[in-house]
Amino acid sequence: MSTLGAEKAYMARIDATKNTVVTGIEGINGDASDKVGVFVADETTAKGIVGFNLTNMSGSQTDIYGSNKIVWISQGKAAPQGVLTINALPYQVLNRALGREEKGDGGYEAAGKNNTYIAVLVKSAEAFDIDKPVYAGFYKGLAQMATENMQTNNAADQRVQDALTIKAAERGKDGFGAYYYAEEAAFTEKRMFEDFFPGIDVSTLITDGSGDGGNPVSKYSGGRQNRDNRQTSNTGG
Repeated sequence: MSTLGAEKAYMARIDATKNTVVTGIEGINGDASDKVGVFVADETTAKGIVGFNLTNMSGSQTDIYGSNKIVWISQGKAAPQGVLTINALPYQVLNRALGREEKGDGGYEAAGKNNTYIAVLVKSAEAFDIDKPVYAGFYKGLAQMATENMQTNNAADQRVQDALTIKAAERGKDGFGAYYYAEEAAFTEKRMFEDFFPGIDVSTLITDGSGDGGNPVSKYSGGRQNRDNRQTSNTGG
């Protein structure tokens, strides 16, 4: 899949049993009034996304020989994972995506184990036409941040990005995830968002024809959240 750039990422907590988006206080936005449960990482909310590197999208192949020829190729199951890199994901969203519990004193538990599933959908574009969006993502996966590296500033700022490794699980018969192409005749944003984020009203994510979405709970600015001054208006994509 040839692509051009990486514009934004849609993220949501997913109920492990029902495979639906978790909203409200337990959702990725952590807001009791949030009925959508999707966070949109872009240049406004998270200083932009850097990339989404997908690996293990195909299983191993084994040649089957017979009569001195390769008569079959056995294909193992894929084990997809992706590394989503973001410049400054709000720390509240980061910790919720990693399944870290709030301690109540300004801290988050570093348990080293995550049982919180998330869905992630990333927007790019066709390699030679940035006005034709292309999307890829996982329906359900576990996010990890196995390493964090803090370094001293010197003549240059030593800035470390947020890099989430997301290991995909299968969502029943739907599989691991999907690719969507806005140029396809059958494509609509509504169908795509309903596929990736079941159980919610996706209308606030949709802007007709553009392929863009918007953060339904615009509580974030410059990668940080003001918990005491939450807004409920939408921000444009």
